Amino acid sequence: MCKDFKKNLGENIRNIRKSKKMTQENLSLESGISRSHIAMIEAGKRDVTVSAVFKISRALKVTVFELFSFDNLNEYTFDIEKLYE
Repeated sequence: MCKDFKKNLGENIRNIRKSKKMTQENLSLESGISRSHIAMIEAGKRDVTVSAVFKISRALKVTVFELFSFDNLNEYTFDIEKLYE
C-alpha cells in the first residue's frame, strides 16, 4: 500500500542521512526543505514531490535511485478498486 511505501521511503532517507552523520537540520540547510517537512517525510507522514526527492538526493550526495533502493514490486502493490470502496 502507498502508506507503507511512504513510511519505508522515509526510513530509507533517515538511514542514509544518519549514515552520513547529518542531522535533519543539516539536511534542511543543504536541500532548502524545512526541517519540519523533512521530519514528516522521514516519518512517512508526508507525500514527497519529485523536486523534494531531487533536492534530498543531492543534499545527501546519493542518486535518486538510492533513495528508492528499498522498492520491491512484489511488496508494494496498488489496487485501484480500493479507491472506490
